[in-house]
Amino acid sequence: MRRLVIALLASTALVGTASAADLARKSVVSAPVVMAPNWTGFYVGGFIGYGWGSNDWSLVDNWNNWGGLSNDFDGFLGGAQIGYDYQFNNMVIGIQADITGASLEDKSWYLDEYYNNEASWIATVTGRLGFVADRALFYIKGGAAWADHDSSWSWIGDYYSSSGTRSGWTVGAGIEYAFAPNWTMFLEYDYYDFGDKNYYFPALDTTVKVDTDVSAVKIGVNYRFGGPSAVSARY
Repeated sequence: MRRLVIALLASTALVGTASAADLARKSVVSAPVVMAPNWTGFYVGGFIGYGWGSNDWSLVDNWNNWGGLSNDFDGFLGGAQIGYDYQFNNMVIGIQADITGASLEDKSWYLDEYYNNEASWIATVTGRLGFVADRALFYIKGGAAWADHDSSWSWIGDYYSSSGTRSGWTVGAGIEYAFAPNWTMFLEYDYYDFGDKNYYFPALDTTVKVDTDVSAVKIGVNYRFGGPSAVSARY
Protein backbone atom coordinates (compact mmCIF):
# COMPACT_ATOMS: atom_id res chain seq x y z
CA MET A 1 0.00 0.00 0.00
CA ARG A 2 2.83 2.39 0.86
CA ARG A 3 4.49 1.72 -2.50
CA LEU A 4 1.22 2.47 -4.31
CA VAL A 5 0.79 5.83 -2.54
CA ILE A 6 4.38 6.79 -3.29
CA ALA A 7 3.92 5.87 -6.96
CA LEU A 8 0.72 7.95 -7.22
CA LEU A 9 2.41 10.98 -5.63
CA ALA A 10 5.38 10.69 -7.96
CA SER A 11 3.09 10.47 -11.00
CA THR A 12 1.16 13.56 -9.89
CA ALA A 13 4.37 15.52 -9.42
CA LEU A 14 5.62 14.56 -12.87
CA VAL A 15 2.31 15.51 -14.53
CA GLY A 16 2.29 18.86 -12.72
CA THR A 17 5.86 19.63 -13.77
CA ALA A 18 5.12 18.75 -17.40
CA SER A 19 1.97 20.92 -17.39
CA ALA A 20 3.87 23.88 -15.94
CA ALA A 21 6.62 23.52 -18.55
CA ASP A 22 4.06 23.26 -21.34
CA LEU A 23 2.25 26.37 -20.04
CA ALA A 24 5.55 28.26 -19.93
CA ARG A 25 6.29 27.27 -23.53
CA LYS A 26 2.83 28.40 -24.64
CA SER A 27 3.27 31.71 -22.83
CA VAL A 28 6.56 32.35 -24.62
CA VAL A 29 5.13 31.41 -28.02
CA SER A 30 1.97 33.50 -27.61
CA ALA A 31 3.75 36.67 -26.47
CA PRO A 32 3.45 39.36 -29.18
CA VAL A 33 6.63 40.43 -30.93
CA VAL A 34 6.30 44.01 -32.17
CA MET A 35 8.39 44.72 -35.25
CA ALA A 36 10.07 48.08 -35.78
CA PRO A 37 8.57 50.28 -38.53
CA ASN A 38 10.16 50.00 -41.96
CA TRP A 39 10.42 53.44 -43.56
CA THR A 40 11.69 52.27 -46.96
CA GLY A 41 9.25 52.86 -49.83
CA PHE A 42 7.00 55.34 -51.60
CA TYR A 43 4.34 57.40 -49.84
CA VAL A 44 1.61 59.95 -50.58
CA GLY A 45 -0.32 62.18 -48.21
CA GLY A 46 -1.87 65.51 -47.40
CA PHE A 47 -1.62 68.30 -44.85
CA ILE A 48 -3.16 71.49 -43.51
CA GLY A 49 -1.46 74.35 -41.73
CA TYR A 50 -0.86 78.02 -41.17
CA GLY A 51 1.65 80.33 -42.84
CA TRP A 52 3.01 83.81 -42.25
CA GLY A 53 5.69 85.97 -43.81
CA SER A 54 6.99 89.41 -44.64
CA ASN A 55 7.55 91.52 -47.75
CA ASP A 56 10.19 94.21 -47.36
CA TRP A 57 9.77 97.08 -49.82
CA SER A 58 12.67 99.36 -50.73
CA LEU A 59 13.73 101.61 -53.61
CA VAL A 60 16.37 100.27 -55.98
CA ASP A 61 17.46 103.83 -56.77
CA ASN A 62 16.73 105.51 -53.47
CA TRP A 63 16.74 109.09 -54.76
CA ASN A 64 14.53 110.40 -51.93
CA ASN A 65 16.14 108.44 -49.04
CA TRP A 66 12.95 106.45 -48.43
CA GLY A 67 13.47 104.04 -45.53
CA GLY A 68 11.11 101.43 -47.01
CA LEU A 69 8.41 99.43 -45.24
CA SER A 70 7.60 95.87 -44.25
CA ASN A 71 4.30 94.42 -45.42
CA ASP A 72 3.42 91.23 -43.49
CA PHE A 73 0.94 88.61 -44.64
CA ASP A 74 -0.51 85.38 -43.25
CA GLY A 75 -3.25 82.82 -43.74
CA PHE A 76 -4.23 79.16 -43.90
CA LEU A 77 -2.78 76.61 -46.29
CA GLY A 78 -3.18 72.98 -47.32
CA GLY A 79 -1.80 70.61 -49.87
CA ALA A 80 -0.38 67.22 -50.79
CA GLN A 81 3.00 65.52 -50.94
CA ILE A 82 4.62 62.50 -52.57
CA GLY A 83 7.99 61.00 -51.76
CA TYR A 84 10.34 58.08 -51.31
CA ASP A 85 12.40 57.07 -48.25
CA TYR A 86 15.21 54.58 -47.84
CA GLN A 87 16.18 53.27 -44.41
CA PHE A 88 19.55 51.86 -43.43
CA ASN A 89 20.05 50.97 -39.76
CA ASN A 90 18.44 53.87 -37.85
CA MET A 91 18.99 56.45 -40.59
CA VAL A 92 16.54 57.46 -43.33
CA ILE A 93 17.24 59.43 -46.50
CA GLY A 94 14.60 60.48 -48.98
CA ILE A 95 13.23 62.88 -51.55
CA GLN A 96 9.88 64.66 -51.46
CA ALA A 97 7.81 66.97 -53.65
CA ASP A 98 4.80 68.93 -52.39
CA ILE A 99 2.31 71.50 -53.60
CA THR A 100 0.57 73.92 -51.24
CA GLY A 101 -2.54 75.94 -51.89
CA ALA A 102 -2.25 79.10 -49.78
CA SER A 103 -4.28 82.14 -48.85
CA LEU A 104 -1.53 84.47 -47.66
CA GLU A 105 -2.56 88.11 -48.02
CA ASP A 106 -2.31 91.46 -46.30
CA LYS A 107 -2.10 95.13 -47.17
CA SER A 108 -0.44 98.20 -45.68
CA TRP A 109 -0.91 101.95 -45.93
CA TYR A 110 2.03 104.33 -46.03
CA LEU A 111 1.08 108.02 -46.14
CA ASP A 112 -1.42 108.00 -49.03
CA GLU A 113 -0.03 104.88 -50.69
CA TYR A 114 -1.47 101.38 -50.60
CA TYR A 115 0.71 98.23 -50.69
CA ASN A 116 -0.60 94.68 -51.05
CA ASN A 117 1.01 91.21 -51.30
CA GLU A 118 -0.54 87.80 -51.97
CA ALA A 119 0.71 84.22 -52.35
CA SER A 120 -1.72 81.62 -53.71
CA TRP A 121 0.52 78.54 -53.96
CA ILE A 122 3.95 77.22 -52.94
CA ALA A 123 5.75 74.18 -54.35
CA THR A 124 8.95 72.48 -53.21
CA VAL A 125 11.32 69.65 -54.09
CA THR A 126 13.43 68.67 -51.07
CA GLY A 127 15.79 66.06 -49.74
CA ARG A 128 15.18 64.56 -46.29
CA LEU A 129 17.53 63.14 -43.68
CA GLY A 130 16.12 61.47 -40.59
CA PHE A 131 16.81 59.36 -37.51
CA VAL A 132 14.48 56.57 -36.38
CA ALA A 133 13.62 56.09 -32.70
CA ASP A 134 11.09 53.28 -32.21
CA ARG A 135 8.00 54.37 -34.21
CA ALA A 136 9.13 58.00 -34.59
CA LEU A 137 11.17 59.54 -37.39
CA PHE A 138 12.92 62.83 -36.60
CA TYR A 139 14.01 64.60 -39.79
CA ILE A 140 15.36 67.72 -41.43
CA LYS A 141 14.78 68.76 -45.03
CA GLY A 142 15.95 71.31 -47.57
CA GLY A 143 15.78 72.14 -51.25
CA ALA A 144 14.21 74.35 -53.91
CA ALA A 145 10.97 76.31 -53.62
CA TRP A 146 8.64 78.22 -55.95
CA ALA A 147 5.64 80.44 -55.23
CA ASP A 148 3.00 82.40 -57.10
CA HIS A 149 3.38 85.91 -55.72
CA ASP A 150 1.50 89.13 -56.47
CA SER A 151 2.54 92.61 -55.39
CA SER A 152 0.43 95.71 -56.03
CA TRP A 153 0.67 99.43 -55.30
CA SER A 154 -1.75 102.32 -55.67
CA TRP A 155 -1.43 106.07 -55.15
CA ILE A 156 -3.95 108.83 -55.92
CA GLY A 157 -5.75 106.87 -58.60
CA ASP A 158 -2.65 105.21 -60.03
CA TYR A 159 -2.54 101.43 -59.67
CA TYR A 160 0.15 98.94 -60.56
CA SER A 161 0.24 95.18 -60.04
CA SER A 162 2.70 92.48 -60.99
CA SER A 163 2.43 88.74 -60.46
CA GLY A 164 4.54 85.76 -61.38
CA THR A 165 6.41 82.76 -60.11
CA ARG A 166 9.11 83.46 -57.55
CA SER A 167 11.90 80.93 -56.99
CA GLY A 168 13.95 80.40 -53.85
CA TRP A 169 14.95 77.83 -51.27
CA THR A 170 13.49 76.14 -48.21
CA VAL A 171 14.61 74.36 -45.03
CA GLY A 172 12.52 72.59 -42.44
CA ALA A 173 12.30 70.03 -39.66
CA GLY A 174 9.68 67.71 -38.29
CA ILE A 175 8.65 64.49 -36.60
CA GLU A 176 6.70 61.65 -38.24
CA TYR A 177 5.04 58.86 -36.23
CA ALA A 178 3.82 55.44 -37.40
CA PHE A 179 0.44 55.03 -35.67
CA ALA A 180 -1.23 52.28 -37.74
CA PRO A 181 -0.36 49.74 -40.47
CA ASN A 182 0.99 51.73 -43.44
CA TRP A 183 -0.16 55.06 -41.91
CA THR A 184 1.97 57.83 -40.40
CA MET A 185 1.25 61.34 -39.17
CA PHE A 186 3.64 64.29 -39.01
CA LEU A 187 4.17 67.75 -37.58
CA GLU A 188 6.54 70.04 -39.50
CA TYR A 189 7.94 73.57 -39.63
CA ASP A 190 9.20 75.05 -42.93
CA TYR A 191 10.97 78.29 -43.81
CA TYR A 192 10.95 79.64 -47.39
CA ASP A 193 13.12 82.43 -48.76
CA PHE A 194 12.21 83.81 -52.19
CA GLY A 195 14.83 86.54 -52.32
CA ASP A 196 13.90 89.88 -53.87
CA LYS A 197 12.17 90.95 -57.07
CA ASN A 198 12.14 94.35 -58.77
CA TYR A 199 8.91 96.05 -59.82
CA TYR A 200 8.83 99.16 -62.02
CA PHE A 201 6.17 101.74 -61.11
CA PRO A 202 5.42 103.90 -64.19
CA ALA A 203 3.57 106.53 -62.17
CA LEU A 204 6.70 107.28 -60.17
CA ASP A 205 9.17 106.31 -62.89
CA THR A 206 11.04 104.28 -60.30
CA THR A 207 11.80 100.65 -59.44
CA VAL A 208 10.86 99.07 -56.11
CA LYS A 209 12.46 95.91 -54.72
CA VAL A 210 10.32 93.45 -52.71
CA ASP A 211 12.11 90.87 -50.53
CA THR A 212 9.81 87.97 -49.51
CA ASP A 213 10.06 85.15 -46.96
CA VAL A 214 7.44 82.75 -45.55
CA SER A 215 7.20 80.43 -42.54
CA ALA A 216 4.67 77.59 -42.19
CA VAL A 217 3.57 74.99 -39.65
CA LYS A 218 1.93 71.85 -41.09
CA ILE A 219 0.20 68.77 -39.70
CA GLY A 220 -0.63 65.87 -41.98
CA VAL A 221 -0.75 62.14 -42.74
CA ASN A 222 1.05 59.79 -45.15
CA TYR A 223 0.11 56.44 -46.59
CA ARG A 224 3.15 54.22 -47.21
CA PHE A 225 3.18 51.64 -50.00
CA GLY A 226 5.00 48.39 -50.60
CA GLY A 227 6.32 45.54 -48.53
CA PRO A 228 5.29 44.95 -44.92
CA SER A 229 3.11 47.44 -43.12
CA ALA A 230 4.80 50.33 -41.34
CA VAL A 231 3.68 48.93 -37.98
CA SER A 232 3.02 45.21 -37.55
CA ALA A 233 3.02 42.49 -34.90
CA ARG A 234 3.65 38.73 -34.94
CA TYR A 235 1.80 36.34 -32.62
